Amino acid sequence: MINADKKRTQILEAATRRFAHFGLAKTTMAEIAQDLSFSKALLYYYFPDKNALYAAVLEHVINQSFDEMERAVPAITDCHEAMMFVLDKRIEFITQYYNLLEYSISAVQQVPDAMAGVLEDSKDKERSMLANILKKGVDTGQLQVDDLNETADILLFALVGMRFSILKDIKGMLFPTKEEFDRILVLQKKMATVFLNGLKASAA
Repeated sequence: MINADKKRTQILEAATRRFAHFGLAKTTMAEIAQDLSFSKALLYYYFPDKNALYAAVLEHVINQSFDEMERAVPAITDCHEAMMFVLDKRIEFITQYYNLLEYSISAVQQVPDAMAGVLEDSKDKERSMLANILKKGVDTGQLQVDDLNETADILLFALVGMRFSILKDIKGMLFPTKEEFDRILVLQKKMATVFLNGLKASAA
C-alpha cells in the first residue's frame, strides 16, 4: 500500500510539472509515463483518463498551497497582515500554476463529480483559513465578531464575487488573464481592508 501511494504521488508530481509547463491540452499520458519510466498501463491503473488525473493534480497542488499557508499564518500576529499574506499567496499559486488552472472551467464539465469534490474541499479550506484569521483578530482584541463562520462566509463570498466581476467576458465565463488576476488582487486587498476595518469599528 505504501508503495502504491508512493507511485501515485510520483505520477501526480510528474503530471503537475507537465501540466504547469505545457498546459493540459499539450500534455499526453504517454509523456507523463515516459518522464517516470512507467508504462502507460500503470498510469491508467491509477487514473482512468487524463481528466481524472487533472482533477487529482488540482487537488494535490491546492492541498500543498493550503498546507504552506496553514504553517505560516499562525506566526503572523496581526490579522490584517495575515489576510494580506493569504491573498498574496493565492496569487502566487495562480501565477505558478496558471497553465494548469486555466483548464479548471472546462474540467468542471468534463469530470463534474471529481471536480465538484475538489472545488468544494478547496472552498471549505478557504473558509476555514478566513475563519482562523478572524478568530486570531478576536483572540488578540483586534476585532469583534459575533459569528466567526457566518462572517468568514460573507468575506469568502465577497472575494469570490470579485474574481468573477472583473472578467472581461463574463458571459463566456473565461478564466481570468494574468493581468486580470493582478487587478483582482488589488481590489481584494482593498475590500478585505475595508471589511476588517469595519469589524474594528464595531468594537469601538
